[in-house]
Amino acid sequence: MPHSHAVILLALIILSAISGVLFGWFFGELSLQIGWMGDLFLNALKMIIIPLIVASVISGIGALGDVRKLGRLGGSTIFYYGLTTAVAVFIGLVVVNIIQPGAGIELGNATVPERILEKQGTGISDIFMSLISPNLFASATEMQLLPIIVFAILFAMALTTIGNRSKPVFAVFDGINEAMMKLVIWIMYFAPIGIFALIAARIGLAGGGEELYKEIQAVGWHVVTVLTGLFIHFCFLFLLLQLIAGKGFSYLIGMSRALFTGFGTASSTATLPLTMENARENKVSDKAIKFVLPLGSTVNMDGTALYEAA
Repeated sequence: MPHSHAVILLALIILSAISGVLFGWFFGELSLQIGWMGDLFLNALKMIIIPLIVASVISGIGALGDVRKLGRLGGSTIFYYGLTTAVAVFIGLVVVNIIQPGAGIELGNATVPERILEKQGTGISDIFMSLISPNLFASATEMQLLPIIVFAILFAMALTTIGNRSKPVFAVFDGINEAMMKLVIWIMYFAPIGIFALIAARIGLAGGGEELYKEIQAVGWHVVTVLTGLFIHFCFLFLLLQLIAGKGFSYLIGMSRALFTGFGTASSTATLPLTMENARENKVSDKAIKFVLPLGSTVNMDGTALYEAA
């Protein structure tokens, strides 16, 4: 995407996010009627995730050439994801114990949600089982990305072992990857409308500004706790970015479209296509983008880890 177009699009996305908040706040019921435009934008992003992930992972491993390089890249990636997730959990635990948002609150007859009860029997074996799917099409339908990524990695590794016969196959996936990135750019021209509708509809679903304000008041200290933890973790990640890559605010500005889209869609997975496009525009290595980002959208959930810990 040309730089001038990217700047204009970023300004429109920021404006649409602010406008969406205001529209949903003051015109709650009316905002629900435009929610379909946000859903359409979100579905368009989700539509290209599976082919984008498969093509980018296979293309990325093909670009590495030597499969042993994958081990080094994969090892450092998993170490980084494990480190940042652990730090996020630690920050969440520290902040919630300092602020203690639930102190003095009587839960009465409150029950644990069913979705939480379903997780209590989960063990290490279940985690390993989730890596391999007996039906990749079913996993794609349910947006279970991890087994699809595992298959793409194994498939690409197998291709690297068959010599020159793998070249036309890698070339096909290179082409698919480029076509998917072009689709990302086309879809992003509709981002201002989609993000405006998504944010407005979410606030409208809460009942508009007054009802949302009441909800925030009811769980105010919990909101403060989580936002404080997220801000501290953001500072930690920013320092890592500065120390390791020597990039700071310039990189954040370059990733702004992905950040605002993530805010509007509330989904790192749906934002993945734009994250990859922004990272490419920020001169990040194509090999890293194609392997690290798809995996990160699935397993590197720092915000979720911090929120759940709190």
